[in-house]
Amino acid sequence: MGGQLFPVNCPRMPPDVYHKVAADMTAKLEVIFLKVTIPREMPGKRDFGDVDFLVTNEIPSDTSLAGESTRTRIGNLIGAQLSKTNGGTFHFAIPHPVVPNAYVQVDVELSPGQGTPDSEELFEWTRFLKSDSDLLQIIGICHRGLGLTMNEKGLHLRVAEIEPYNKKKSLLFLTRHPDQVMEFYGLDSSEYHAGFDAEDELFDWVTRGRFFSRHIFDDRVEKSNDRARQIKRPMYRKFVEEYMPSHSDVGTSDRQWTRSEILVSGLETFGKQDEYDKMMREHKTQEADAQLWKQVKESLPLEGEALNLVVRGLKRWVQFIEGQPHISDDANLDTESQPIWIEAIDADSGHQDALLLWIRDHWAKVKTLEKTRVVSLCLSLPLFVKFHSCQARTQKKKKDVLPLLTCMPFVG
Repeated sequence: MGGQLFPVNCPRMPPDVYHKVAADMTAKLEVIFLKVTIPREMPGKRDFGDVDFLVTNEIPSDTSLAGESTRTRIGNLIGAQLSKTNGGTFHFAIPHPVVPNAYVQVDVELSPGQGTPDSEELFEWTRFLKSDSDLLQIIGICHRGLGLTMNEKGLHLRVAEIEPYNKKKSLLFLTRHPDQVMEFYGLDSSEYHAGFDAEDELFDWVTRGRFFSRHIFDDRVEKSNDRARQIKRPMYRKFVEEYMPSHSDVGTSDRQWTRSEILVSGLETFGKQDEYDKMMREHKTQEADAQLWKQVKESLPLEGEALNLVVRGLKRWVQFIEGQPHISDDANLDTESQPIWIEAIDADSGHQDALLLWIRDHWAKVKTLEKTRVVSLCLSLPLFVKFHSCQARTQKKKKDVLPLLTCMPFVG
């Protein structure tokens, strides 16, 4: 937070004060956590607004076992005068060691995965993500167009066919080992571990990667947080606005990687072919199922909310036995366990045609069952909440209550 979180004087620290505070706080935090580190600062930094720690795996104590919170435990040990919590990060203000009536802001972030088998890997990965200021954001935006994404869990490929409709499901995890990531990108890990003396050295290192392409960089699609970062983050802004325009030769080699080539390379390098094949099978099933439901909707002589009611009813009331549809005695409201219709029947066109004929003969019964279920749901509510509850359900969760049912509270 740059020392600006608390309404007290937190002056920026020269290197000698910063390193003294960092050493003192590290020794104290190591009493509480098995692993403590300060992610590497950006090269050439001349002063510091705060001290940022990353920690993992809290060591139990008598006080923590008795219910003392982690924030209180840290605050007591480091002599904090003020403290706040923001997600998984604790912020503290401790007395400044040199300046009277001033403070130093100390931020302690809990690494993801504490207490899990992945805690150490996630700790090292998070340190990598947070080191050298905006380095990983720069790598990220330079390679986003090639289907590569780094997040808090590791390096991922984004499967192009799935990404348009489900960004989260499109992510195929590759690794969270920093050296493996750098090797895959064609970045010199020994140079990285030695550190950089200046920002331009870091920028040179990034643009020497095997995938780096000026064409991909110039054609990048910026998100709102990219634009915000460019305003707020000096190092990122310098790379985008100064370094790249003044280095017209970088990323112009004859070897220009495509997204599909990087997909193949990633699958081979990290042994992810089976996982990719599984994702693609699920994707193709989903596409086929969506096409089947499109045909179902087109076959029904309904539109608007009446059509939606019947479609929901079909999903809830119809079960399949040996590939044949049957109306169940009870509605299945668990969307996770509802049958995937394209899998439940033989996918050839003859079976799909037979299913559409069955729907033609049974949709009215399904509509009655679903409508009766929803009416019963409304009538089961206490009278004084029926109207507002039904209205709220209509507006926020149309899957359960229809607009025509908002009048039901006035019945009986």
